[in-house]
Amino acid sequence: MTQHRRTAQPEADPSIILPSEEREELRSVIAQFVARHATHEDVRASTEADPGFSQARWATLNEELEISALAVPEDLGGHGFGFGDLGVVLEETGAALLPEPILASAVVGCRALVRADDTEAISGLLADVIAGRVTLAVALDASVALDEDGDRVGAEQKTEGVLWGAAADHLVVVATHGGSDVLAVIDLSDAARHPREVMDLTRRRADLDLAGAPARVIVGAERLGEVLAELRRVQSAALAAEHAGIAAHLVDITVAYVQQRHQFGRAIGSFQAIKHRLADMLVDRERARAAAMYAMAILDEPDAADAEIAVAVASAVCADAATRSAYEAIQLHGGIGFTWEHSAHFYLRRVLGDEGAFGGGRQARRVVADLVGV
Repeated sequence: MTQHRRTAQPEADPSIILPSEEREELRSVIAQFVARHATHEDVRASTEADPGFSQARWATLNEELEISALAVPEDLGGHGFGFGDLGVVLEETGAALLPEPILASAVVGCRALVRADDTEAISGLLADVIAGRVTLAVALDASVALDEDGDRVGAEQKTEGVLWGAAADHLVVVATHGGSDVLAVIDLSDAARHPREVMDLTRRRADLDLAGAPARVIVGAERLGEVLAELRRVQSAALAAEHAGIAAHLVDITVAYVQQRHQFGRAIGSFQAIKHRLADMLVDRERARAAAMYAMAILDEPDAADAEIAVAVASAVCADAATRSAYEAIQLHGGIGFTWEHSAHFYLRRVLGDEGAFGGGRQARRVVADLVGV
């Protein structure tokens, strides 16, 4: 039997990833915010305090930069920017390792509410999330059972290892109701939370006891498959954009260091062996940026045939680039790079933590292979 193979080449017009004045202005605004409010010392300090991120910084992100409203349609109270624009934001916030729940609440969680069967019914919750007054956690690979009425979680229901679960106000999760799978949002006001010990200090996780928690179905069984697939693509593409930002930042700080560090009367960056390693990091950065930009931009194209494979390719390329860059940054920073005081270890912990939470480059390559029929 002949095996069906799909092309893995981009199908959209390449202009969707070209720089634009608006996107570069947006990048500049986020970069300035990071420089003022999210230095490595700021991030490190906020991870050591409850709830694991800076509530003041989260408030500023939403009240001044309105980050949660960016990709929400205007008719639902947002600004109507595309995912391509949001990708620029994620690169910069990823590069700074911001511990705030941008990925879960401002990106995936907001999109889940936008895709609700009845957006009028959840308009109040969406408005609170857009404003940053309420935060969402997301567990797309978990499942809980609702009671017969569908307005509460059943007895003895738990969700393990939820990112930002210790601080979130609501949880978006797959649920079973009436013998069918649906997408539900769970009120965590009275949920018992059990923080986990984590590798990545910038993304805390917790086990949640959800028994009896108030719930509402936002996407019914008929549309669940379509919406869940979209949310997973959004989550993977957004994570890829963060990883592209991490790879870019690690190139910058490593180049700066090897120009300042001298050995045998010369900057170590002038040595041929160091140049080759930096060149490999640069190639990784450019590949990651291109793949992530295309994956985010393709999400804005209606019915794009290559959206699924574009996101899978970006996931693989960007995860690998960020991981390799983190290891190289530690090595090329020499003795200081191996100490906990240096920021390089935070980046390595982030990419390894993401691999555990979302699956790394190896898993993404398996998805690519399946899609192209290898």
